[in-house]
Amino acid sequence: MITTLIVDDAAAVRASLRLVLETTDDIEVIGEAGNGVDAVRLARQLHPDVVLMDLRMPDGDGLDAIEALAGIGVEKPVPIIVFTTFNFDEYLYGAFERGAVGFLLKKNPGDIAAAVRSAVNANALQSPAVRARLQADFAREASRSGQRTRAGEDQRLTSVLTDRELEVITALADGLSNKQIASRLSLGENTVKWHISNMLDKTGASDRTQLVLWAVQRGLNPSQ
Repeated sequence: MITTLIVDDAAAVRASLRLVLETTDDIEVIGEAGNGVDAVRLARQLHPDVVLMDLRMPDGDGLDAIEALAGIGVEKPVPIIVFTTFNFDEYLYGAFERGAVGFLLKKNPGDIAAAVRSAVNANALQSPAVRARLQADFAREASRSGQRTRAGEDQRLTSVLTDRELEVITALADGLSNKQIASRLSLGENTVKWHISNMLDKTGASDRTQLVLWAVQRGLNPSQ
């Protein structure tokens, strides 16, 4: 049974999510919180397998809670899925940097059970619309911060990753599962997992989402 904690300042949203999740046979809602402060407290008390996190809340927003529960230095980070009203805003980039593993829009609550399962299996799920906007923003933010250099000057990706690993990480950035990557690249699923594990070791990324963020900040251009 996958245990979940729902965090949203709107009681109606929490009730809707609980209703969707409790129709499944393998997911259990073990707690609810209305702000980021209570989310951190309950997550540390209840140890859920996955947290569903709103971003904009009073008395402690979702970004602070994500960093406290999944950020750098957290001994046992919990997978966090951001469940947001907004197709894109300035919070999304920061949520990924702080450790969130996936995003879904509140207008698509039917996808949430699949997202919970994917988060537990380290296969983050994102809304396609959100993913496309994030990819564009990652590249723009990297350029602004000087993390990308002039054309032909930045060799950080090719010096760290092999050609095959670049193919795998590009497929990850396109939102493909291990099975889909294996099909695209004519590889076995275990080989795909092996490549991802190697890349995590090489880059120091904590999960697939952080791995993609690392690559995009260094010049990766995912296919559209």
